[in-house]
Amino acid sequence: MIEDKIKEIEKNGYCIIKKFLPKKTVTELLKKINFHYNLNKSRKYNGIPSRDNKDKILYNLQNKDYRFIKILTNKKILKIAKYFLNDVTYKFLPNKKPNFIINYFNARSSGNKLDLHIDSWVPYLGKKTHMMQFVFLLEKSTEENGCTIVVKNSHRSGKFCNLKTKKITSIVGDPGDLIIWDSRLWHGTKENKDKTSRWAIVTTISSWWVKQAMDMPKSLPQKIFKQCNNLEKQLLGFCSIPPEDETKRINTKCGYEILNENFNLKNYKYKNIFK
Repeated sequence: MIEDKIKEIEKNGYCIIKKFLPKKTVTELLKKINFHYNLNKSRKYNGIPSRDNKDKILYNLQNKDYRFIKILTNKKILKIAKYFLNDVTYKFLPNKKPNFIINYFNARSSGNKLDLHIDSWVPYLGKKTHMMQFVFLLEKSTEENGCTIVVKNSHRSGKFCNLKTKKITSIVGDPGDLIIWDSRLWHGTKENKDKTSRWAIVTTISSWWVKQAMDMPKSLPQKIFKQCNNLEKQLLGFCSIPPEDETKRINTKCGYEILNENFNLKNYKYKNIFK
């Protein structure tokens, strides 16, 4: 099954895995998102674009609850991400281990229309991508409430989006479905016309060398850090923090041993993680 989904992503730029999350998990995650969103909904954030003024957004899920991190270590997700994003020249971890990282980790319920765009920042040709989106639907996604739209095979165009294209495919889905796409794919959302909630967990996963959108190692709360195993810490970027200078080490990429050597209370520079 996973091999077929990988082929779909290579051909079309995206795939859908139906009923990926069980109903119980969907209910639990949706409850957590609504709880944390209500705690933060009055907060003002710097740099919010005007197009997002009708969206509900909960940032940095990894800092809210360990359960969010846990869903990303599903074997199917790791297998797909490893196929597309693992660096085969990464010598500090065994080849079978993931060496990609979580780049952005939010929950979103869309409001305004979101024009076609790419998340890879620049378009380029070739089979290899360096970023992907993994979107877990927690509520029904329809044409009326602002579902995701894509342009099939546009990830291979090597071009920025043509906003006038008519070759649009709407991706509708049910709670528990997982949508995955190559970040070079032209995609956006429709306007949420019926104003119903459409929560989804939007996860950007990237190659280890892509700069994270948020400083996850620096901001991760101590109580969540302590719950994470080595794999989860590595996914959060703890094995690819640039060294302070050459006296510390000369490589950005590291293995699990760095977690014990440098990420302890005495030596770890990002002290606020241990508050």
